[in-house]
Formats: sequence, C-alpha cells, structure tokens
Amino acid sequence: MIKYMDKPTFKEYLLLTLNEISVSQNVKLDGNLKFTVVPVIEDGKSLNSTDEYLQRGMLNEDNLKGREFDFETVTNMLSCRVPLCPIWINVLFKEQREGEKLIELQTSLRFRNPSILQNQDTNHPPFKAI
Repeated sequence: MIKYMDKPTFKEYLLLTLNEISVSQNVKLDGNLKFTVVPVIEDGKSLNSTDEYLQRGMLNEDNLKGREFDFETVTNMLSCRVPLCPIWINVLFKEQREGEKLIELQTSLRFRNPSILQNQDTNHPPFKAI
C-alpha cells in the first residue's frame, strides 16, 4: 500500500501505466503525447469541499471539453493537491495521429490520501491501464 505521494511519484506512476499500455497494445508511446482529461461523476459518492473546489475551478466540462494537454500540464493539474490525488484514474490509448498520440485520462473527482487510493494492485496507484 502506498503511503506517500508527491509530484515526481505521480509522474513516475503515470509513466509506468503508459508503459503498460504500450506493451499490452503493442503501440509505441513515446514522442509527442497529448492527453484529454475526462472527469467522471460517480453516482452515490459525495464530494468534499476540496473536491468541489477543484471541480468548479479546474475539472469541469467547460474548462476541459475539446482541450488537449501535454504531459507536464496534465500531471501538474491532477497532482495539484499532493499528497491528495484522484482516488482512481483510468488511462486509455485513444488514437495515433500524425506526429502525436492521444491518451484519455478518465478521473475521479474525489481527491484522497495515498493510503486509500484505488488500483493499489497495479503498483502505480491511482492509475489503471484500460
């Protein structure tokens, strides 16, 4: 169980997940990666004040729809409240375009401590390769 999270660890775990996708889907995920962020509203799960603040200010459809981010921007966005981070993030390879690859990050809006993050079994929580 992970008990500590900082930005370098968050970035490392995302890179490990991207590597896992690269191997499992036989696609080379290097070079120019672009990311979309898709917040997922979970039925029956309540948001605390930190979650609501982040949803209203940054992780809302008006701010994210149609936007693509580079690796640094997306990791800074999702690790902005370390040690808190989204309780889970699903990582999907969406498409390869000329000169770049598009990755979708489906993310929980619930930011929690590292010890209760989901996907502990992947050894790179909160990420899960889909």
